[in-house]
This record gives sequence, structure tokens and C-alpha cells, in this order.
Amino acid sequence: MRLFLSDSFFDKFTELPRNIQQGVKEFQKKFRENSTSGSIHLESITQFRDSSLRSARVTGEYRAILGSLGQDNYMLLYVDKHDQAYRWAQNKRFAWNEHTQSCQIIPVSIEPTEENPTASYTEDTQTDSEKLKGILSEVEMEKLLKIGVPEELIPFVKTIKDLDDLDRAESKLPQDAYENLFSIFDGDDIDDIIVEMEAGKAKEGEDSLLSNNNKRRFIELTDDECLAQIMEEGMEKWQLFLHPSQSKLVNSDYKGTTKVSGSAGTGKTIAALHRLKHLCEQQDAHVLFTTYTTALMNNISQLVDKMRIPSQRYELTNIDKVLRQVAEENHVLPNGFDILDYGSDSDEKAKALWQEVLDTEISEFNENFLHSEYIDVIVYNNNKDLKSYLVQARTGRTKALSRKQRVEIWKLKEKYESLKIQRRKVDRMELFNTTANYLIENDIHPYTHIIADEFQDFSNPELRFLRALVKEGRNDLFLTGDPYQRIYSGRKINFSAAGINVRGKRSQKLKVNYRTTEEIKRMAVSVVKDQKYDDLDGGEENNKGYISLVHGERPSYKIFQSGIDEVKQVLHYLDICETEGIHAKDICIASKTRAMYKDVQDELHRKGVKYCEVKNGDRKGDKDGLSFSTFHSLKGLEFRVVILIGVTERSMPSVVSSNYPFMEMDAAEQKEYLANIRSLLYVAITRARQIVFITGYGEKTRLLECE
Repeated sequence: MRLFLSDSFFDKFTELPRNIQQGVKEFQKKFRENSTSGSIHLESITQFRDSSLRSARVTGEYRAILGSLGQDNYMLLYVDKHDQAYRWAQNKRFAWNEHTQSCQIIPVSIEPTEENPTASYTEDTQTDSEKLKGILSEVEMEKLLKIGVPEELIPFVKTIKDLDDLDRAESKLPQDAYENLFSIFDGDDIDDIIVEMEAGKAKEGEDSLLSNNNKRRFIELTDDECLAQIMEEGMEKWQLFLHPSQSKLVNSDYKGTTKVSGSAGTGKTIAALHRLKHLCEQQDAHVLFTTYTTALMNNISQLVDKMRIPSQRYELTNIDKVLRQVAEENHVLPNGFDILDYGSDSDEKAKALWQEVLDTEISEFNENFLHSEYIDVIVYNNNKDLKSYLVQARTGRTKALSRKQRVEIWKLKEKYESLKIQRRKVDRMELFNTTANYLIENDIHPYTHIIADEFQDFSNPELRFLRALVKEGRNDLFLTGDPYQRIYSGRKINFSAAGINVRGKRSQKLKVNYRTTEEIKRMAVSVVKDQKYDDLDGGEENNKGYISLVHGERPSYKIFQSGIDEVKQVLHYLDICETEGIHAKDICIASKTRAMYKDVQDELHRKGVKYCEVKNGDRKGDKDGLSFSTFHSLKGLEFRVVILIGVTERSMPSVVSSNYPFMEMDAAEQKEYLANIRSLLYVAITRARQIVFITGYGEKTRLLECE
């Protein structure tokens, strides 16, 4: 006898009182040992529409609903009090879909009547199909079967006309069929989806119940460990159930580097964590899991702790700590040298050094131009000599340079580097290149595999450094990220230029959103939909086919006459959240800058309301209270409710204006700034699982299309 746990059972199990959870744990053990035991009382129920559904006694009050596949295979589908459990099951059908090799829970929408006690959904849909024709009306039945549409629902599916129509039909379809249909209506090719579904099936001779398609929602229980971990350690759903596309990414043996992209909430980091566990199963594994910010690394560290991965086989650290460690171990960074970070306060120190160089030289160039030319062209492209710089393309630079001018700049650059050595300083990006060059020249590769999360945050010198840390070969680099989340200015990426091949089949996409509702996802996508985003290797990114699994209320955006009115409204909304039973720790108030949320913070402090601030991934203050964060610091986090304040055309501009900071930028910088603003708002919106409430005072930003 085999027993499987479904994701629907998991969801309900986590809501049960602890004593009932213990009862479920004992029940499943007894069931695996002897499903015919009289104490279990496994039986068919006459009011169930499907004879393959069974009821079993968990406790005197609670019942489990199971699906039977014959040959002593059972699926735990649901658990609740007696009447509620029966109500859940009475209008559902459970079936094995041979076309996709997965179990399906199929809603049956027509209630039986005395005149028609065996009414089925098929009869209703066949009637509808005679009246309407949808965009799938000419699609072959075989293709629809292969993407998970049950045969009896095909006439109905062929009447669906658009995404809105599909939304209304969601409750009438099995989940996998709905997701695949959504992708088609959102622009994906049905043949591509069929290829994905076929890839998720078991290979010949393998157990079809353990196919990736089936493991998406059904995992086998072979001992008590799974439910015990859920109860004792708070094991989460993402640790157990992976989408077939995630499973394929996690477990595949790659010839080289793999790039995984996907919009916010599609499980990229989850896939990376499971990939880490998979790679660490090797005895000789020494895996680096890294990302750009300390904040993201802190969050990832907490998730890795839940994975039970042998700690001696991996390192978790952000990219700068890896750089310093490797540079010092290999004596690339001399003792006592100060690292100048481009874009920070150190940026001004670097420009001051350039000014010192100019104090002794006559040049048409100022320190700002020279510093950006050095970082954005020479260091970015790892130009090691004048010859390479003379022929270097200067993509994105607005001022054209003659050969003579480049020669002059190179001479100034050499003086700048000499001055840095005298002052015991090194540019951060320069150190990435220097260290990478040293590792390559000396054939030093400290790691067996590297996983890098949020690749869009890196720059080319950082990617070149990652490339050097691991020997080129099978499963060397696993890169996850989202080009739509590029929120840091001046961080240009081209994988090919960094020596990383991610073209063709080496690039994969995840499309199922696990975090946000479909309504939140649509608002976020609307912010970036009309913009062209580079896929970071010379192509163009697109977000077709992305789907959220749950629905909720539409995000709200309100503009007020004054800052005082805005603060009052935010406080009022917090009262509403409290009335609705939303815990303070599940709420985050965020704005573009810390100064913009200070008035709300001060008012809450005056009232004695508990809160904390998110800084570097940590919550400083009362962690049981609500959170305050900047949009940038929100990255990598999620909350049930996100309140975005100070969102106006001035703070989040849609077009270039005469206001700050545009007047200090050239055309290329203005374009990049606007793209970063869109990405920043996209990131902030997608931190919410259920509710987004947006406010501001002044002029509405034209980036948002909602009431």
C-alpha cells in the first residue's frame, strides 16, 4: 500500500489545532500499516459524486478525504471536521490523467437533483459549446488532452474567449489545466507547453506516480518524518512541492552554466535552494551560494537552515565577502588597502583622486567623466592595455572619443592607478577583475559549483569573478534572477562579455507565481509592460505566460491633498487591518526613502504602536510589530500586506522632467533612471502576498493604472 500527500491536504493540515495534527500523524501511520483496519473505517460515501473518493476516520470529529487509484494507491486530499470534509468532497472528481501522468482534482459544478441525480459537468459544457466558439475552438483534442484538459471539459474549454473568460472558468478546471490554458491565452505556444508537460513525465520503466508532473502536487509518504517536520520545524510548502519546471532545473545534469529567469515570486530562489541541496549530495561538493546584498543573504541563510543540508559542503555569503576572502588568501589585496566602492561615499574619494591627477595635468576631461569612463568602460570590459581600450566599443556612453583622446585617457588612468597604490586604495570593481585574472592565470578554482541568486544585481566584473571561481564544466554555474528587477543604477551586464555562455537551452524560465495574487501580479506587470528589458545577453526579456495561483482584492491607489491627510489615511488603514485580524508583523509600510515614512513612524511611536525597521535584511526594533522599509530594502522579502506611501509622479516619475535629478543627467542616464524607477516600483508591489495599498499626495504617478 502506498500513501501520498497532496498540496491541498498540506494546506488544511497546517491550519489544524496541534492535537488534531498529532491525530493526523498517527492516522497516516496506521493507514500505511493497514488501510483496512476497522479503526480507520475507510469507506465510499453515497453523497460523493465520485466513487473513487473515500472517507477515513482521523478522530471522532475529523475525517480525511482520500482518492483511490486502485492497486492500493491512496492520495490524502483533504482533512477537516466531518461535515466540512464531506462538503469539500461531494462535488469533486478525482482522477489519474494518463496524458500528463498526474492526479487531478476536477470540480463538478452541477448539483444533482431528483430529476437528474447523475448530472455531470459534461452535459452542461456540451450545450455551451454549441452556442459559443473561443480561440481554442480549432485546436486538436489531442493537444488539449496533453496539456491536462480532461476529455469531458474540452467542449467547454473551446468556448473560452480571453483571459477574463478564463478567470471566470478557473473554478471549473483542474489546476494544472488552468495554468497551461492561462499561458496560452497570455501568448505562449501550446506546442511549447506540450513539450514541457512531456518532459515532466516519467521515463520508460520509471514509476509514473513519481513523475515530476505528479510530484508537483502529490508526494509519497514513506515514514512519519514529513508530517513531523511540518509540526515540529514548521516545514513549508516550498520544501515539498516543486513545479515540474523547477524539478527539472533542480535535478538535471548540465553540460555547463544554466541561467534561470522569472518574474517576482516564481520560485527562482526556491529552485536555487533545492539545487544547492542536490549538489551537496556529492561527497566532494564545495558549493558557493552567493548574492549581491547582505540583506538577501540573511534571508537565504534562514531558508537554507530548513533544508537540512550538510553545512561542510557549502558556503553562504554575499559577493563582497567572497571577494575579500579570496583576494586576501591569494595576496591579491595587500594588507591595509581601502576598497573604493563605485556608487557609494567611496565614489567621492575616487573622484577626489582623479582631481589630484588633473591638478598636475591639462585635460579637456573632468573627474566625473574620467571616473565613469574608467569604471563603465575600462574596468567593465577588463581592458588590460591601451591596445584593447583603443578598439573597445563604448556602448551607452554619449560622448564619442577619438583615438588621440583615448590615448590621453589611458595615460591619465595609469597616473590614477599609481596614485591609488601610493594612497593604499583600490577600486572595488577593479579588485574583482584583478582577482579574477589572478585565479585564471594560476588555474585556481576554490569551488566545485556556484549558485548565484538575483544575477541582475551583479555587474560584469562580478560575473567575471564568479566565472573564475569555478572550473568551467558540468554544473559549474547556476544563475537565477529577473531582468525586470534591476534597481541599481550603473550595473551593466552582458553574460557573453563576462565569459559566461547562457544562450539557447542554457537559459530557462519559471512562470508560475507562488507569492502574489493574480491582481497584484497584473498591476506590477503593468508598470514594466511597455518597456524593453534586456535579457542581459543581447536579447529581449518578456513576461508572457506568467500566472499567479490565487486571486484576491485589487490593489488600491489613493492620492491626497496633503501629507497630513496621507498619514491619517495610512493610520486609518492600519486600524482596518487590525479589525480584520491581520497581525502587525505581517504588514510593511515602505517608501522610496526613509524620510518619506518618518511622519507615519513618528505618529505610531506617539501612540505606542510597536514597529521595526528593515535594514540589511534584518528587522531592527520590535520584530512582532509592523515593519518599515525603503523600496530597495524590500528586495527578497514578502509580507501579507504592503503599504506603499509617497508614490507620486515626482517621486516615481514616468517621464523626464526639469526636476531633480534629471537636470544632472545625460540622455542615457535619464533613460536608465526611468527604467530603474519602474523596476523599483515593480519590486515593491510584488513583495505583497495578498494586499497592496498605495498612497501619495500631489500628482498621481502615471506608472500605475488603478483606482
